[in-house]
Amino acid sequence: MRPFYNFARVAVSEVVPVLLLLLTKQDEDAADDEYNVSRAAYQCLSLYAQCVGNGVIPPVIQFIEANLRNEDWHQRDAAVSAFGAIMEGPEEKVLVPMVRQALAPLVEMMMSDPSLHVKDSVAYALGRITENASEAIDPATNMSALIQSLFSGLMSSPKMAASCCWALMNLVERFSYPDQDQNYISPHFNQSVHSLLEVTGRGDCEPSVRTAAYEVLNVYVQNAAKENLPAVASLLDVVMQRLEETVPMQSQVVSVEDRITLEDVQTSLCTVLQAIVSRLDTEISSQGDRIMQGLLQMLTTLGNKSSVPEAIFGVISALANAMEAEFIKYMDSFAPYLYNALGNREELSLCSVAIGLVSDITRSLGDQSQPYCDQFMNYLLNNLSATNLTNQFKPAILQTFGDIAAAIGGHFETYLSVVAQVLDQASAVTVTPDHPYEMYDYVISLREGIMDAWSGIIGAMKAGGKIQILQQYTVSIFSLLSKIAQDHNRSEALMRSCMGVIGDLADAFPNGELASDFRSESITVMIKQTKTNREFSTRTIETARWAREQVKRQIGGAQNVMQQT
Repeated sequence: MRPFYNFARVAVSEVVPVLLLLLTKQDEDAADDEYNVSRAAYQCLSLYAQCVGNGVIPPVIQFIEANLRNEDWHQRDAAVSAFGAIMEGPEEKVLVPMVRQALAPLVEMMMSDPSLHVKDSVAYALGRITENASEAIDPATNMSALIQSLFSGLMSSPKMAASCCWALMNLVERFSYPDQDQNYISPHFNQSVHSLLEVTGRGDCEPSVRTAAYEVLNVYVQNAAKENLPAVASLLDVVMQRLEETVPMQSQVVSVEDRITLEDVQTSLCTVLQAIVSRLDTEISSQGDRIMQGLLQMLTTLGNKSSVPEAIFGVISALANAMEAEFIKYMDSFAPYLYNALGNREELSLCSVAIGLVSDITRSLGDQSQPYCDQFMNYLLNNLSATNLTNQFKPAILQTFGDIAAAIGGHFETYLSVVAQVLDQASAVTVTPDHPYEMYDYVISLREGIMDAWSGIIGAMKAGGKIQILQQYTVSIFSLLSKIAQDHNRSEALMRSCMGVIGDLADAFPNGELASDFRSESITVMIKQTKTNREFSTRTIETARWAREQVKRQIGGAQNVMQQT
């Protein structure tokens, strides 16, 4: 190990005062994205705090106390910036008392300081506090003033909007508990939503501010307590109305810039709509017709190369998950758009989203999805062999095979021989020391996809009473399991998938048909290693224990059959 000489810690008294002085060299006319001396000093101070920890605090606190009330806005701005810069690095037990003492003055400055630059720095410092030292915030005493000050900043100036929105999202995510009837954000929910709708509804709202405000609204919806769900349901009407109003605008757009702005609005609204659908869950069914009608109308009018369909597919995914079997009534209308996206190899991101949506829809519809599976399988198999699709698509496609199988049960026999051949070919992919690190990750995800596919197929054949058809493919399955057992390049998710397949196979062949395979030392060792790994989650360990019990029954079943004969 390289010697550690603590050079930075020793030099704190010489370096930090210089950085603090440079923080005061702000350029009042600098653009938001311009990199200058004061911003470089801020970045350096932040990294220095991460490096030396508590040692950075004394000179910074001394500087803050001397300059926080200074008449020169440069000094006040530097003091606030310095405080925000040291929020990551020092110990929590040291930071928390400091932050508690500083919150009230910071909120006061946010509301009343005459300098916009200072207010912007306060907003960013509050963002740093909510991200790194939220334990210092007392919801009972600080929350109301904090939220009020951040919304005041958001409503007053576009310059402060990004920092205010960031801090608000941190607050909501830290102090919200969606599964509870109430949380610390609940009393502020309605007013917050009203303010965000007001900001996003302004005709003169800058695009970046509107996008940031919609992101905050999305977080509010995702984390809404149960008592706020009626307000979330009411929000649906506003969001749908705004989405519907954008449809005729698409034919009126002239410039590229206007089209980008419109599509940003549509994407933001779809993101909020997806959160609403997910949060309301089954209660959204009564609004399903209106939602799908609006989304299908948008898909019809959107041009090529638009990014909005990805957001629309996200909403449809949430709706399918919420409505489950009832979603079937929209499939005839929606399927052509899904097929087109699956076959669109020029827009890779859309194609990727479409693959995931196939999984969501088949899981929701179950065997009702069978009439659409021929097309699904054709597109997925063609995508596997497409040369212009990157490797990242393949694990997802293999996992989707498993979801389709689980949905349609024994009917998957139609595709079994082709899929089994694909899985066998994918099993042959290995990595050597001369490969880049990305290849190691790819092989892990590929094997996880193979195992997920086999898990779905095994369950499907068992449910359809066709389990014996699988016996000819077990050699390939056990060969890959053995290969994984001997390879140290593996993840917890992969091991959990392997345990699932082992257990599923043992359960599917209870009479000991595969007993000799299950007696393999590699299988036994892999189960034991997974079951006893303390770094793995409870879910993975329990899956390994279940697999072990199934294997015992498998081997026991073989012994019983032998005794009977």
